[in-house]
Amino acid sequence: MPHVHDSALHAAVWEYLSIPPREQDRTTSGVPLIDTGDSDQQAFHGLLVTCLMSTYRDPNPLGGPENSKFASLFSYFNRLAMRPDRLEIRTNTACRIASRLLPLHHPEHATVSGIPGLRVLDVSSRRVRLVHLPTGGRLDLIDSSSSPRWSARDMHSELSHGTSWHDEAGSRRLWAAGGLSPQEAACTDLWAPRPCTALLSALLMRAITLWHEFSIQPAWRQPRPGESFPTLFWENDEEEADVVKVAGLLTESPVKILDAVYESDGPQTGRLRLGDAQIRLHAQLCG
Repeated sequence: MPHVHDSALHAAVWEYLSIPPREQDRTTSGVPLIDTGDSDQQAFHGLLVTCLMSTYRDPNPLGGPENSKFASLFSYFNRLAMRPDRLEIRTNTACRIASRLLPLHHPEHATVSGIPGLRVLDVSSRRVRLVHLPTGGRLDLIDSSSSPRWSARDMHSELSHGTSWHDEAGSRRLWAAGGLSPQEAACTDLWAPRPCTALLSALLMRAITLWHEFSIQPAWRQPRPGESFPTLFWENDEEEADVVKVAGLLTESPVKILDAVYESDGPQTGRLRLGDAQIRLHAQLCG
């Protein structure tokens, strides 16, 4: 019975991804929209997921001189949802999240932090709308804590306050400019199309379960010797998800990545595959 199946799928998206049925967009075939098929949005997601899945011990190079811009940022996220033209992240601290994602230049360290090419598109009473100039990828940060009386002017003021530290010595706002700075333009490889772009994008759209339900804090590590694809690594104990559980979410659950498969290479390591793309999943037992 199709309607029974549809109802179960909507319930599963709510259970796994925390998106209530009434807020789930649908594809043209009527199923809940989880992933984007837009290659430019996927490229933006691919960059975003490599930044958000980082820790103080395994920081992303864009985390800033103190490696603090992205570590544990996920703990402020309530849910991620795909819309036809944008990604939405619902959070209680939209302006704080924006302040961590927007790009800065650190001349003393000759580095860029934040997401190169990210700009503020618009601000409303509940949203900070961002656009990634090189790809056109869109991200809306939705503030769940704002009062019904909160105005766009209030949100602008909050964003101004939240980004005041961007003017500290040693930092320069790149996001204040309309076009790409030379420093950002040198980062084009970060959003260039690659075989695993669609897989990275799909992983981002299921990340809320990894972070909040499975209680893992994964980070990216360089490819193993002889491999050309990255490793998503995390430590786990009896209260956290192992590789089998993570692989099950990504390849067998109701919110699985369509056509993705998992090939085990041992008790706590294996390859997540989508077509020709691969990502290694690896968990290390604590203690």
